[in-house]
Formats: sequence, structure tokens, C-alpha cells
Amino acid sequence: MSELEKIAIEKAKEAVLLDQQGSREAAIARYREAIQILSRLISLSQSPVLREVYRERLRQYMDRLNELTISSPARMVVKQSAGGGSETSFEPITTDVKWSDVIGLETAKQAIREAIVYPWVRADLFPLGWPTGILLFGPPGCGKTLLVAAAANEVNATLYTLDAATVMSKWLGESEKNIATLFSRARADLSKGRPVIIFVDEADSLTSQRYLEVGGEARARNQLLKEMDGILNKNKKEYLYVIAATNKPWLLDEAFIRRFQKRIYVGPPDSTTRLQLFRHYTSNLRLADDVDLEEIARMTEGYSPADIYNICLDAHISTIREMFDKGLEEPRKISMNDFAAAIAKRKPSISDEVVGRLMEWARRFEAS
Repeated sequence: MSELEKIAIEKAKEAVLLDQQGSREAAIARYREAIQILSRLISLSQSPVLREVYRERLRQYMDRLNELTISSPARMVVKQSAGGGSETSFEPITTDVKWSDVIGLETAKQAIREAIVYPWVRADLFPLGWPTGILLFGPPGCGKTLLVAAAANEVNATLYTLDAATVMSKWLGESEKNIATLFSRARADLSKGRPVIIFVDEADSLTSQRYLEVGGEARARNQLLKEMDGILNKNKKEYLYVIAATNKPWLLDEAFIRRFQKRIYVGPPDSTTRLQLFRHYTSNLRLADDVDLEEIARMTEGYSPADIYNICLDAHISTIREMFDKGLEEPRKISMNDFAAAIAKRKPSISDEVVGRLMEWARRFEAS
């Protein structure tokens, strides 16, 4: 194993460890270092097998780097205590995602501005209070997390994430205790003069209909409902928000649904938004003259924003792969054929059946 490869492995291990610990910025830096070294290894290696291994690792790290860069809010960290049990801490961050990073979704953005931004700027205009419970529902990869991050950044809010799947899988019998701890911490943070947002991701994992529940789930669910009742007290005007996201809103209990004054559908992008997404993701790429982004947008009906990002990434990487394979100094411009090949290899991650079911739920429960 070469010295350069040892360094790449070490950087990658550090990145993964920091990622698992919730140290987002440090993980991003290590992933970038690992990517740079892997790119160098691809150009130097004489072995086709090793080059392919390096390329696969490069793709994995670039995918994870993108997730951390554009959509990773604060999260909880579960640590082992000296006695062998688990100890949960919550590490909030302030995001740097801007509204301009959220392409399309104008209806959803406006609804969130009305609930979070406007009351923060002019509370005197809201004698009846403002919505503090917001439910975002829609297919995966369509921007729900980005919306939350942008809203938090707009008002310089402290952002916490309550990952429902992790609650049920790792917290065991302490679920309700840790939910109470999180809300207590969030209320204490209000004294710092900043809004606080608790983002409940994969809400359906925690708040499924009652007939699906077992003991631990029921206790966690009831604790969450109790905490939300405290936030929704009509006599209070606090800047403490609960924003939940789900891909399967039909699994939610109606008692939970009622606690969200805003229920916003975050759906797949239309043709105009897909064009904006392609322009956004290719703005720093070198495109050949034959690239027709409007045609590419038409070719990708039913694709999510995450799918569109990956299409751009695949097309770009294909030119880098060609550069290394042919021993060129620089990659050529990305052509229309590169995009067509990327689209052909990547099917939409959203099915028509799921979209139809979400639209039906929206017709019954949406409140934006």
C-alpha cells in the first residue's frame, strides 16, 4: 500500500468518525481532503482494478459530502457512559442554507415565512399568535430538510433534530425521557433571544397510528404529544417551533396531525423548477454548446431534486473518468450525451403510486 493511499484511508476514517459524532464542519473538511487524495491516486495508479476501487470510494464520499453540505442540520449524539449505558446529548447548530438554495417550492416557502419569519420580525402584528407546529409531507429528496434549514438561518434560530427512527431503535425505554429533555433544553434556549426549532424527521416512525404501536412507541408518542400541547398553548407567544417531516403522512395518527396548524405538501419539481435546478447545479460546471438544459428538464419528469443533483454529478464524473482513463490533463466539457447517459442509468426515485397517494392525502389534510 502506498503512502498516499494510507493517507487517504486515514482521512476517510477520520471523516466517517467525525460524521458519526455529529461534527459536521470537521467531517466536511476531512471528506474533501480524502476526495482530493483519491483523485490524485486515480491519476497515478497503473491498475485498472485499483482505479475503479478509487472511483467508487470517490463517488461515495462526494455523495456524502453533498448531503452534509446542503442538508444536514444538528442532530443528537448518543454516547456510551462509564456504566455501559447510553447518554444522549443534543448539539444545536445555526445553518448557512439560504432561501436561494431552495429551488422552487414557492408555496411552501411562503407558508413557512408567514409562520416563522414574519412573527419574528413584527410580533406586534400577530395578536392571535402564530403557527408553531408545521408538518412537511412529500416524497424523499424534494427539499423538506432544506426548507427547515433555510427558515432557521433566516431568523438565526437554534436548530435541533429529533430523528424518530433513531429514537425508537436506540433509545429503548428512555425515549420519553429524552424527548422531555430535548424540549426542556429548547425552552431554556429561548432565553438567549433567538427562536428555537425542533425538527422531527421521519415523524411517521414515532407517531404511527395506535394499532401499530407497542409499549415504548406509545410512551414516546404520548410524551411528544404532551410537549407539543405545551407549545400550542394559545395564551403563549413563544418562538419555539416543532417542524415535522414525513414521506408517509397516512401513517400519522389524527391526534398528531391536529397539532400542526400548517400542513404543507413538498412535492416533486415541475418542468420550470427542474430547469432551475439544472441551471443551479451546473452553474460551476463546464458545459458543451450542445447541452440543452430545457430539453434535459423535459426528459426528467418525475425526478426529485436529489435525483437531478445526482444526474449532474454522474454526467460530470463521466468526464473526469474519461480524463483519467485517457491520461488527459483536464476533463472535457460535459456534453448532451453525458446527460442522456446519466439519465438512462438513473431511474426516478419516486413512484407515480406514491405521488398519487400523497396528493390524495393532501386533498384531505393540507393546510398551507
